[in-house]
Amino acid sequence: MMELVIPTFKRLHNQITLHNIPKSLLENVTLVVQPQEEVEAKKIHHKIFVVSDNNIGFAKTIRDLTYEFAVNRQTRFWILDDDLTFLRHYEKDDGKLKKEPMVEKDFVEVLEKTNKWMDKGFSHGAFGTTWNNPLGKFPYVENSRIMTNKYYDGKVISKIWKDIDWVGCCGAEDFYVNLQLLTKGYPNRVWYEFIVNPGESHKDGGCSVYRDAEYHNKSCEELKRLFPQFITIKYKPNPNKNMKGVMMAHSQVQWKKAYQSSQTSSLDGFMD
Repeated sequence: MMELVIPTFKRLHNQITLHNIPKSLLENVTLVVQPQEEVEAKKIHHKIFVVSDNNIGFAKTIRDLTYEFAVNRQTRFWILDDDLTFLRHYEKDDGKLKKEPMVEKDFVEVLEKTNKWMDKGFSHGAFGTTWNNPLGKFPYVENSRIMTNKYYDGKVISKIWKDIDWVGCCGAEDFYVNLQLLTKGYPNRVWYEFIVNPGESHKDGGCSVYRDAEYHNKSCEELKRLFPQFITIKYKPNPNKNMKGVMMAHSQVQWKKAYQSSQTSSLDGFMD
């Protein structure tokens, strides 16, 4: 069974994701915490992984845990933000979709099917989110964006872990790592039959401890600098009540083009 890995910071007593996972699967769940929260975390859940240091930020947390689960353990694992609820789309007779909360059998089904995807070469991917319009993307889409969660085939990632810059674009970590994998020729597959509803942005704890509009905008601009051929940025007023009127960068990424670039490069190399 795949490991479910939940990084958390300053939210130990508000574990939404953990509480939404069926009890039968809790043996496969690991909380990822900083040393300063280790003692308290052990009171909440029995499986804990402690990262290298305190106050290292989300990107370095992902670096540490991917090294542990991919390189050291070489297992398949799914990283989940700590504030997710899980939903399943069902197609109605009129072709429209309805959402229902996921139950135990849904979790078992999605984990089994995702394992089969990995067997076919999809070494990374994710649940879709309620932020995305699922029309035309049911039950899944290939080579798409990944946010708030991601799964990895540890045996595959272990071979290229050192080639991935896990911390070079803090604030846009999900996009940055996804683009690196796609442009190296590793396709992803993202669920839209099974989706997650992320928590409210900028609530206490987690990345909101250090992430503000300026930090976010700089992250988007750095991502565009690193992958200019795939990214455009638009600036829009932030709708968040705590930052009304602040202009926020929105990255529009050509995910499929990013993957296709790896196939073109491979073909060029073969022809040479």
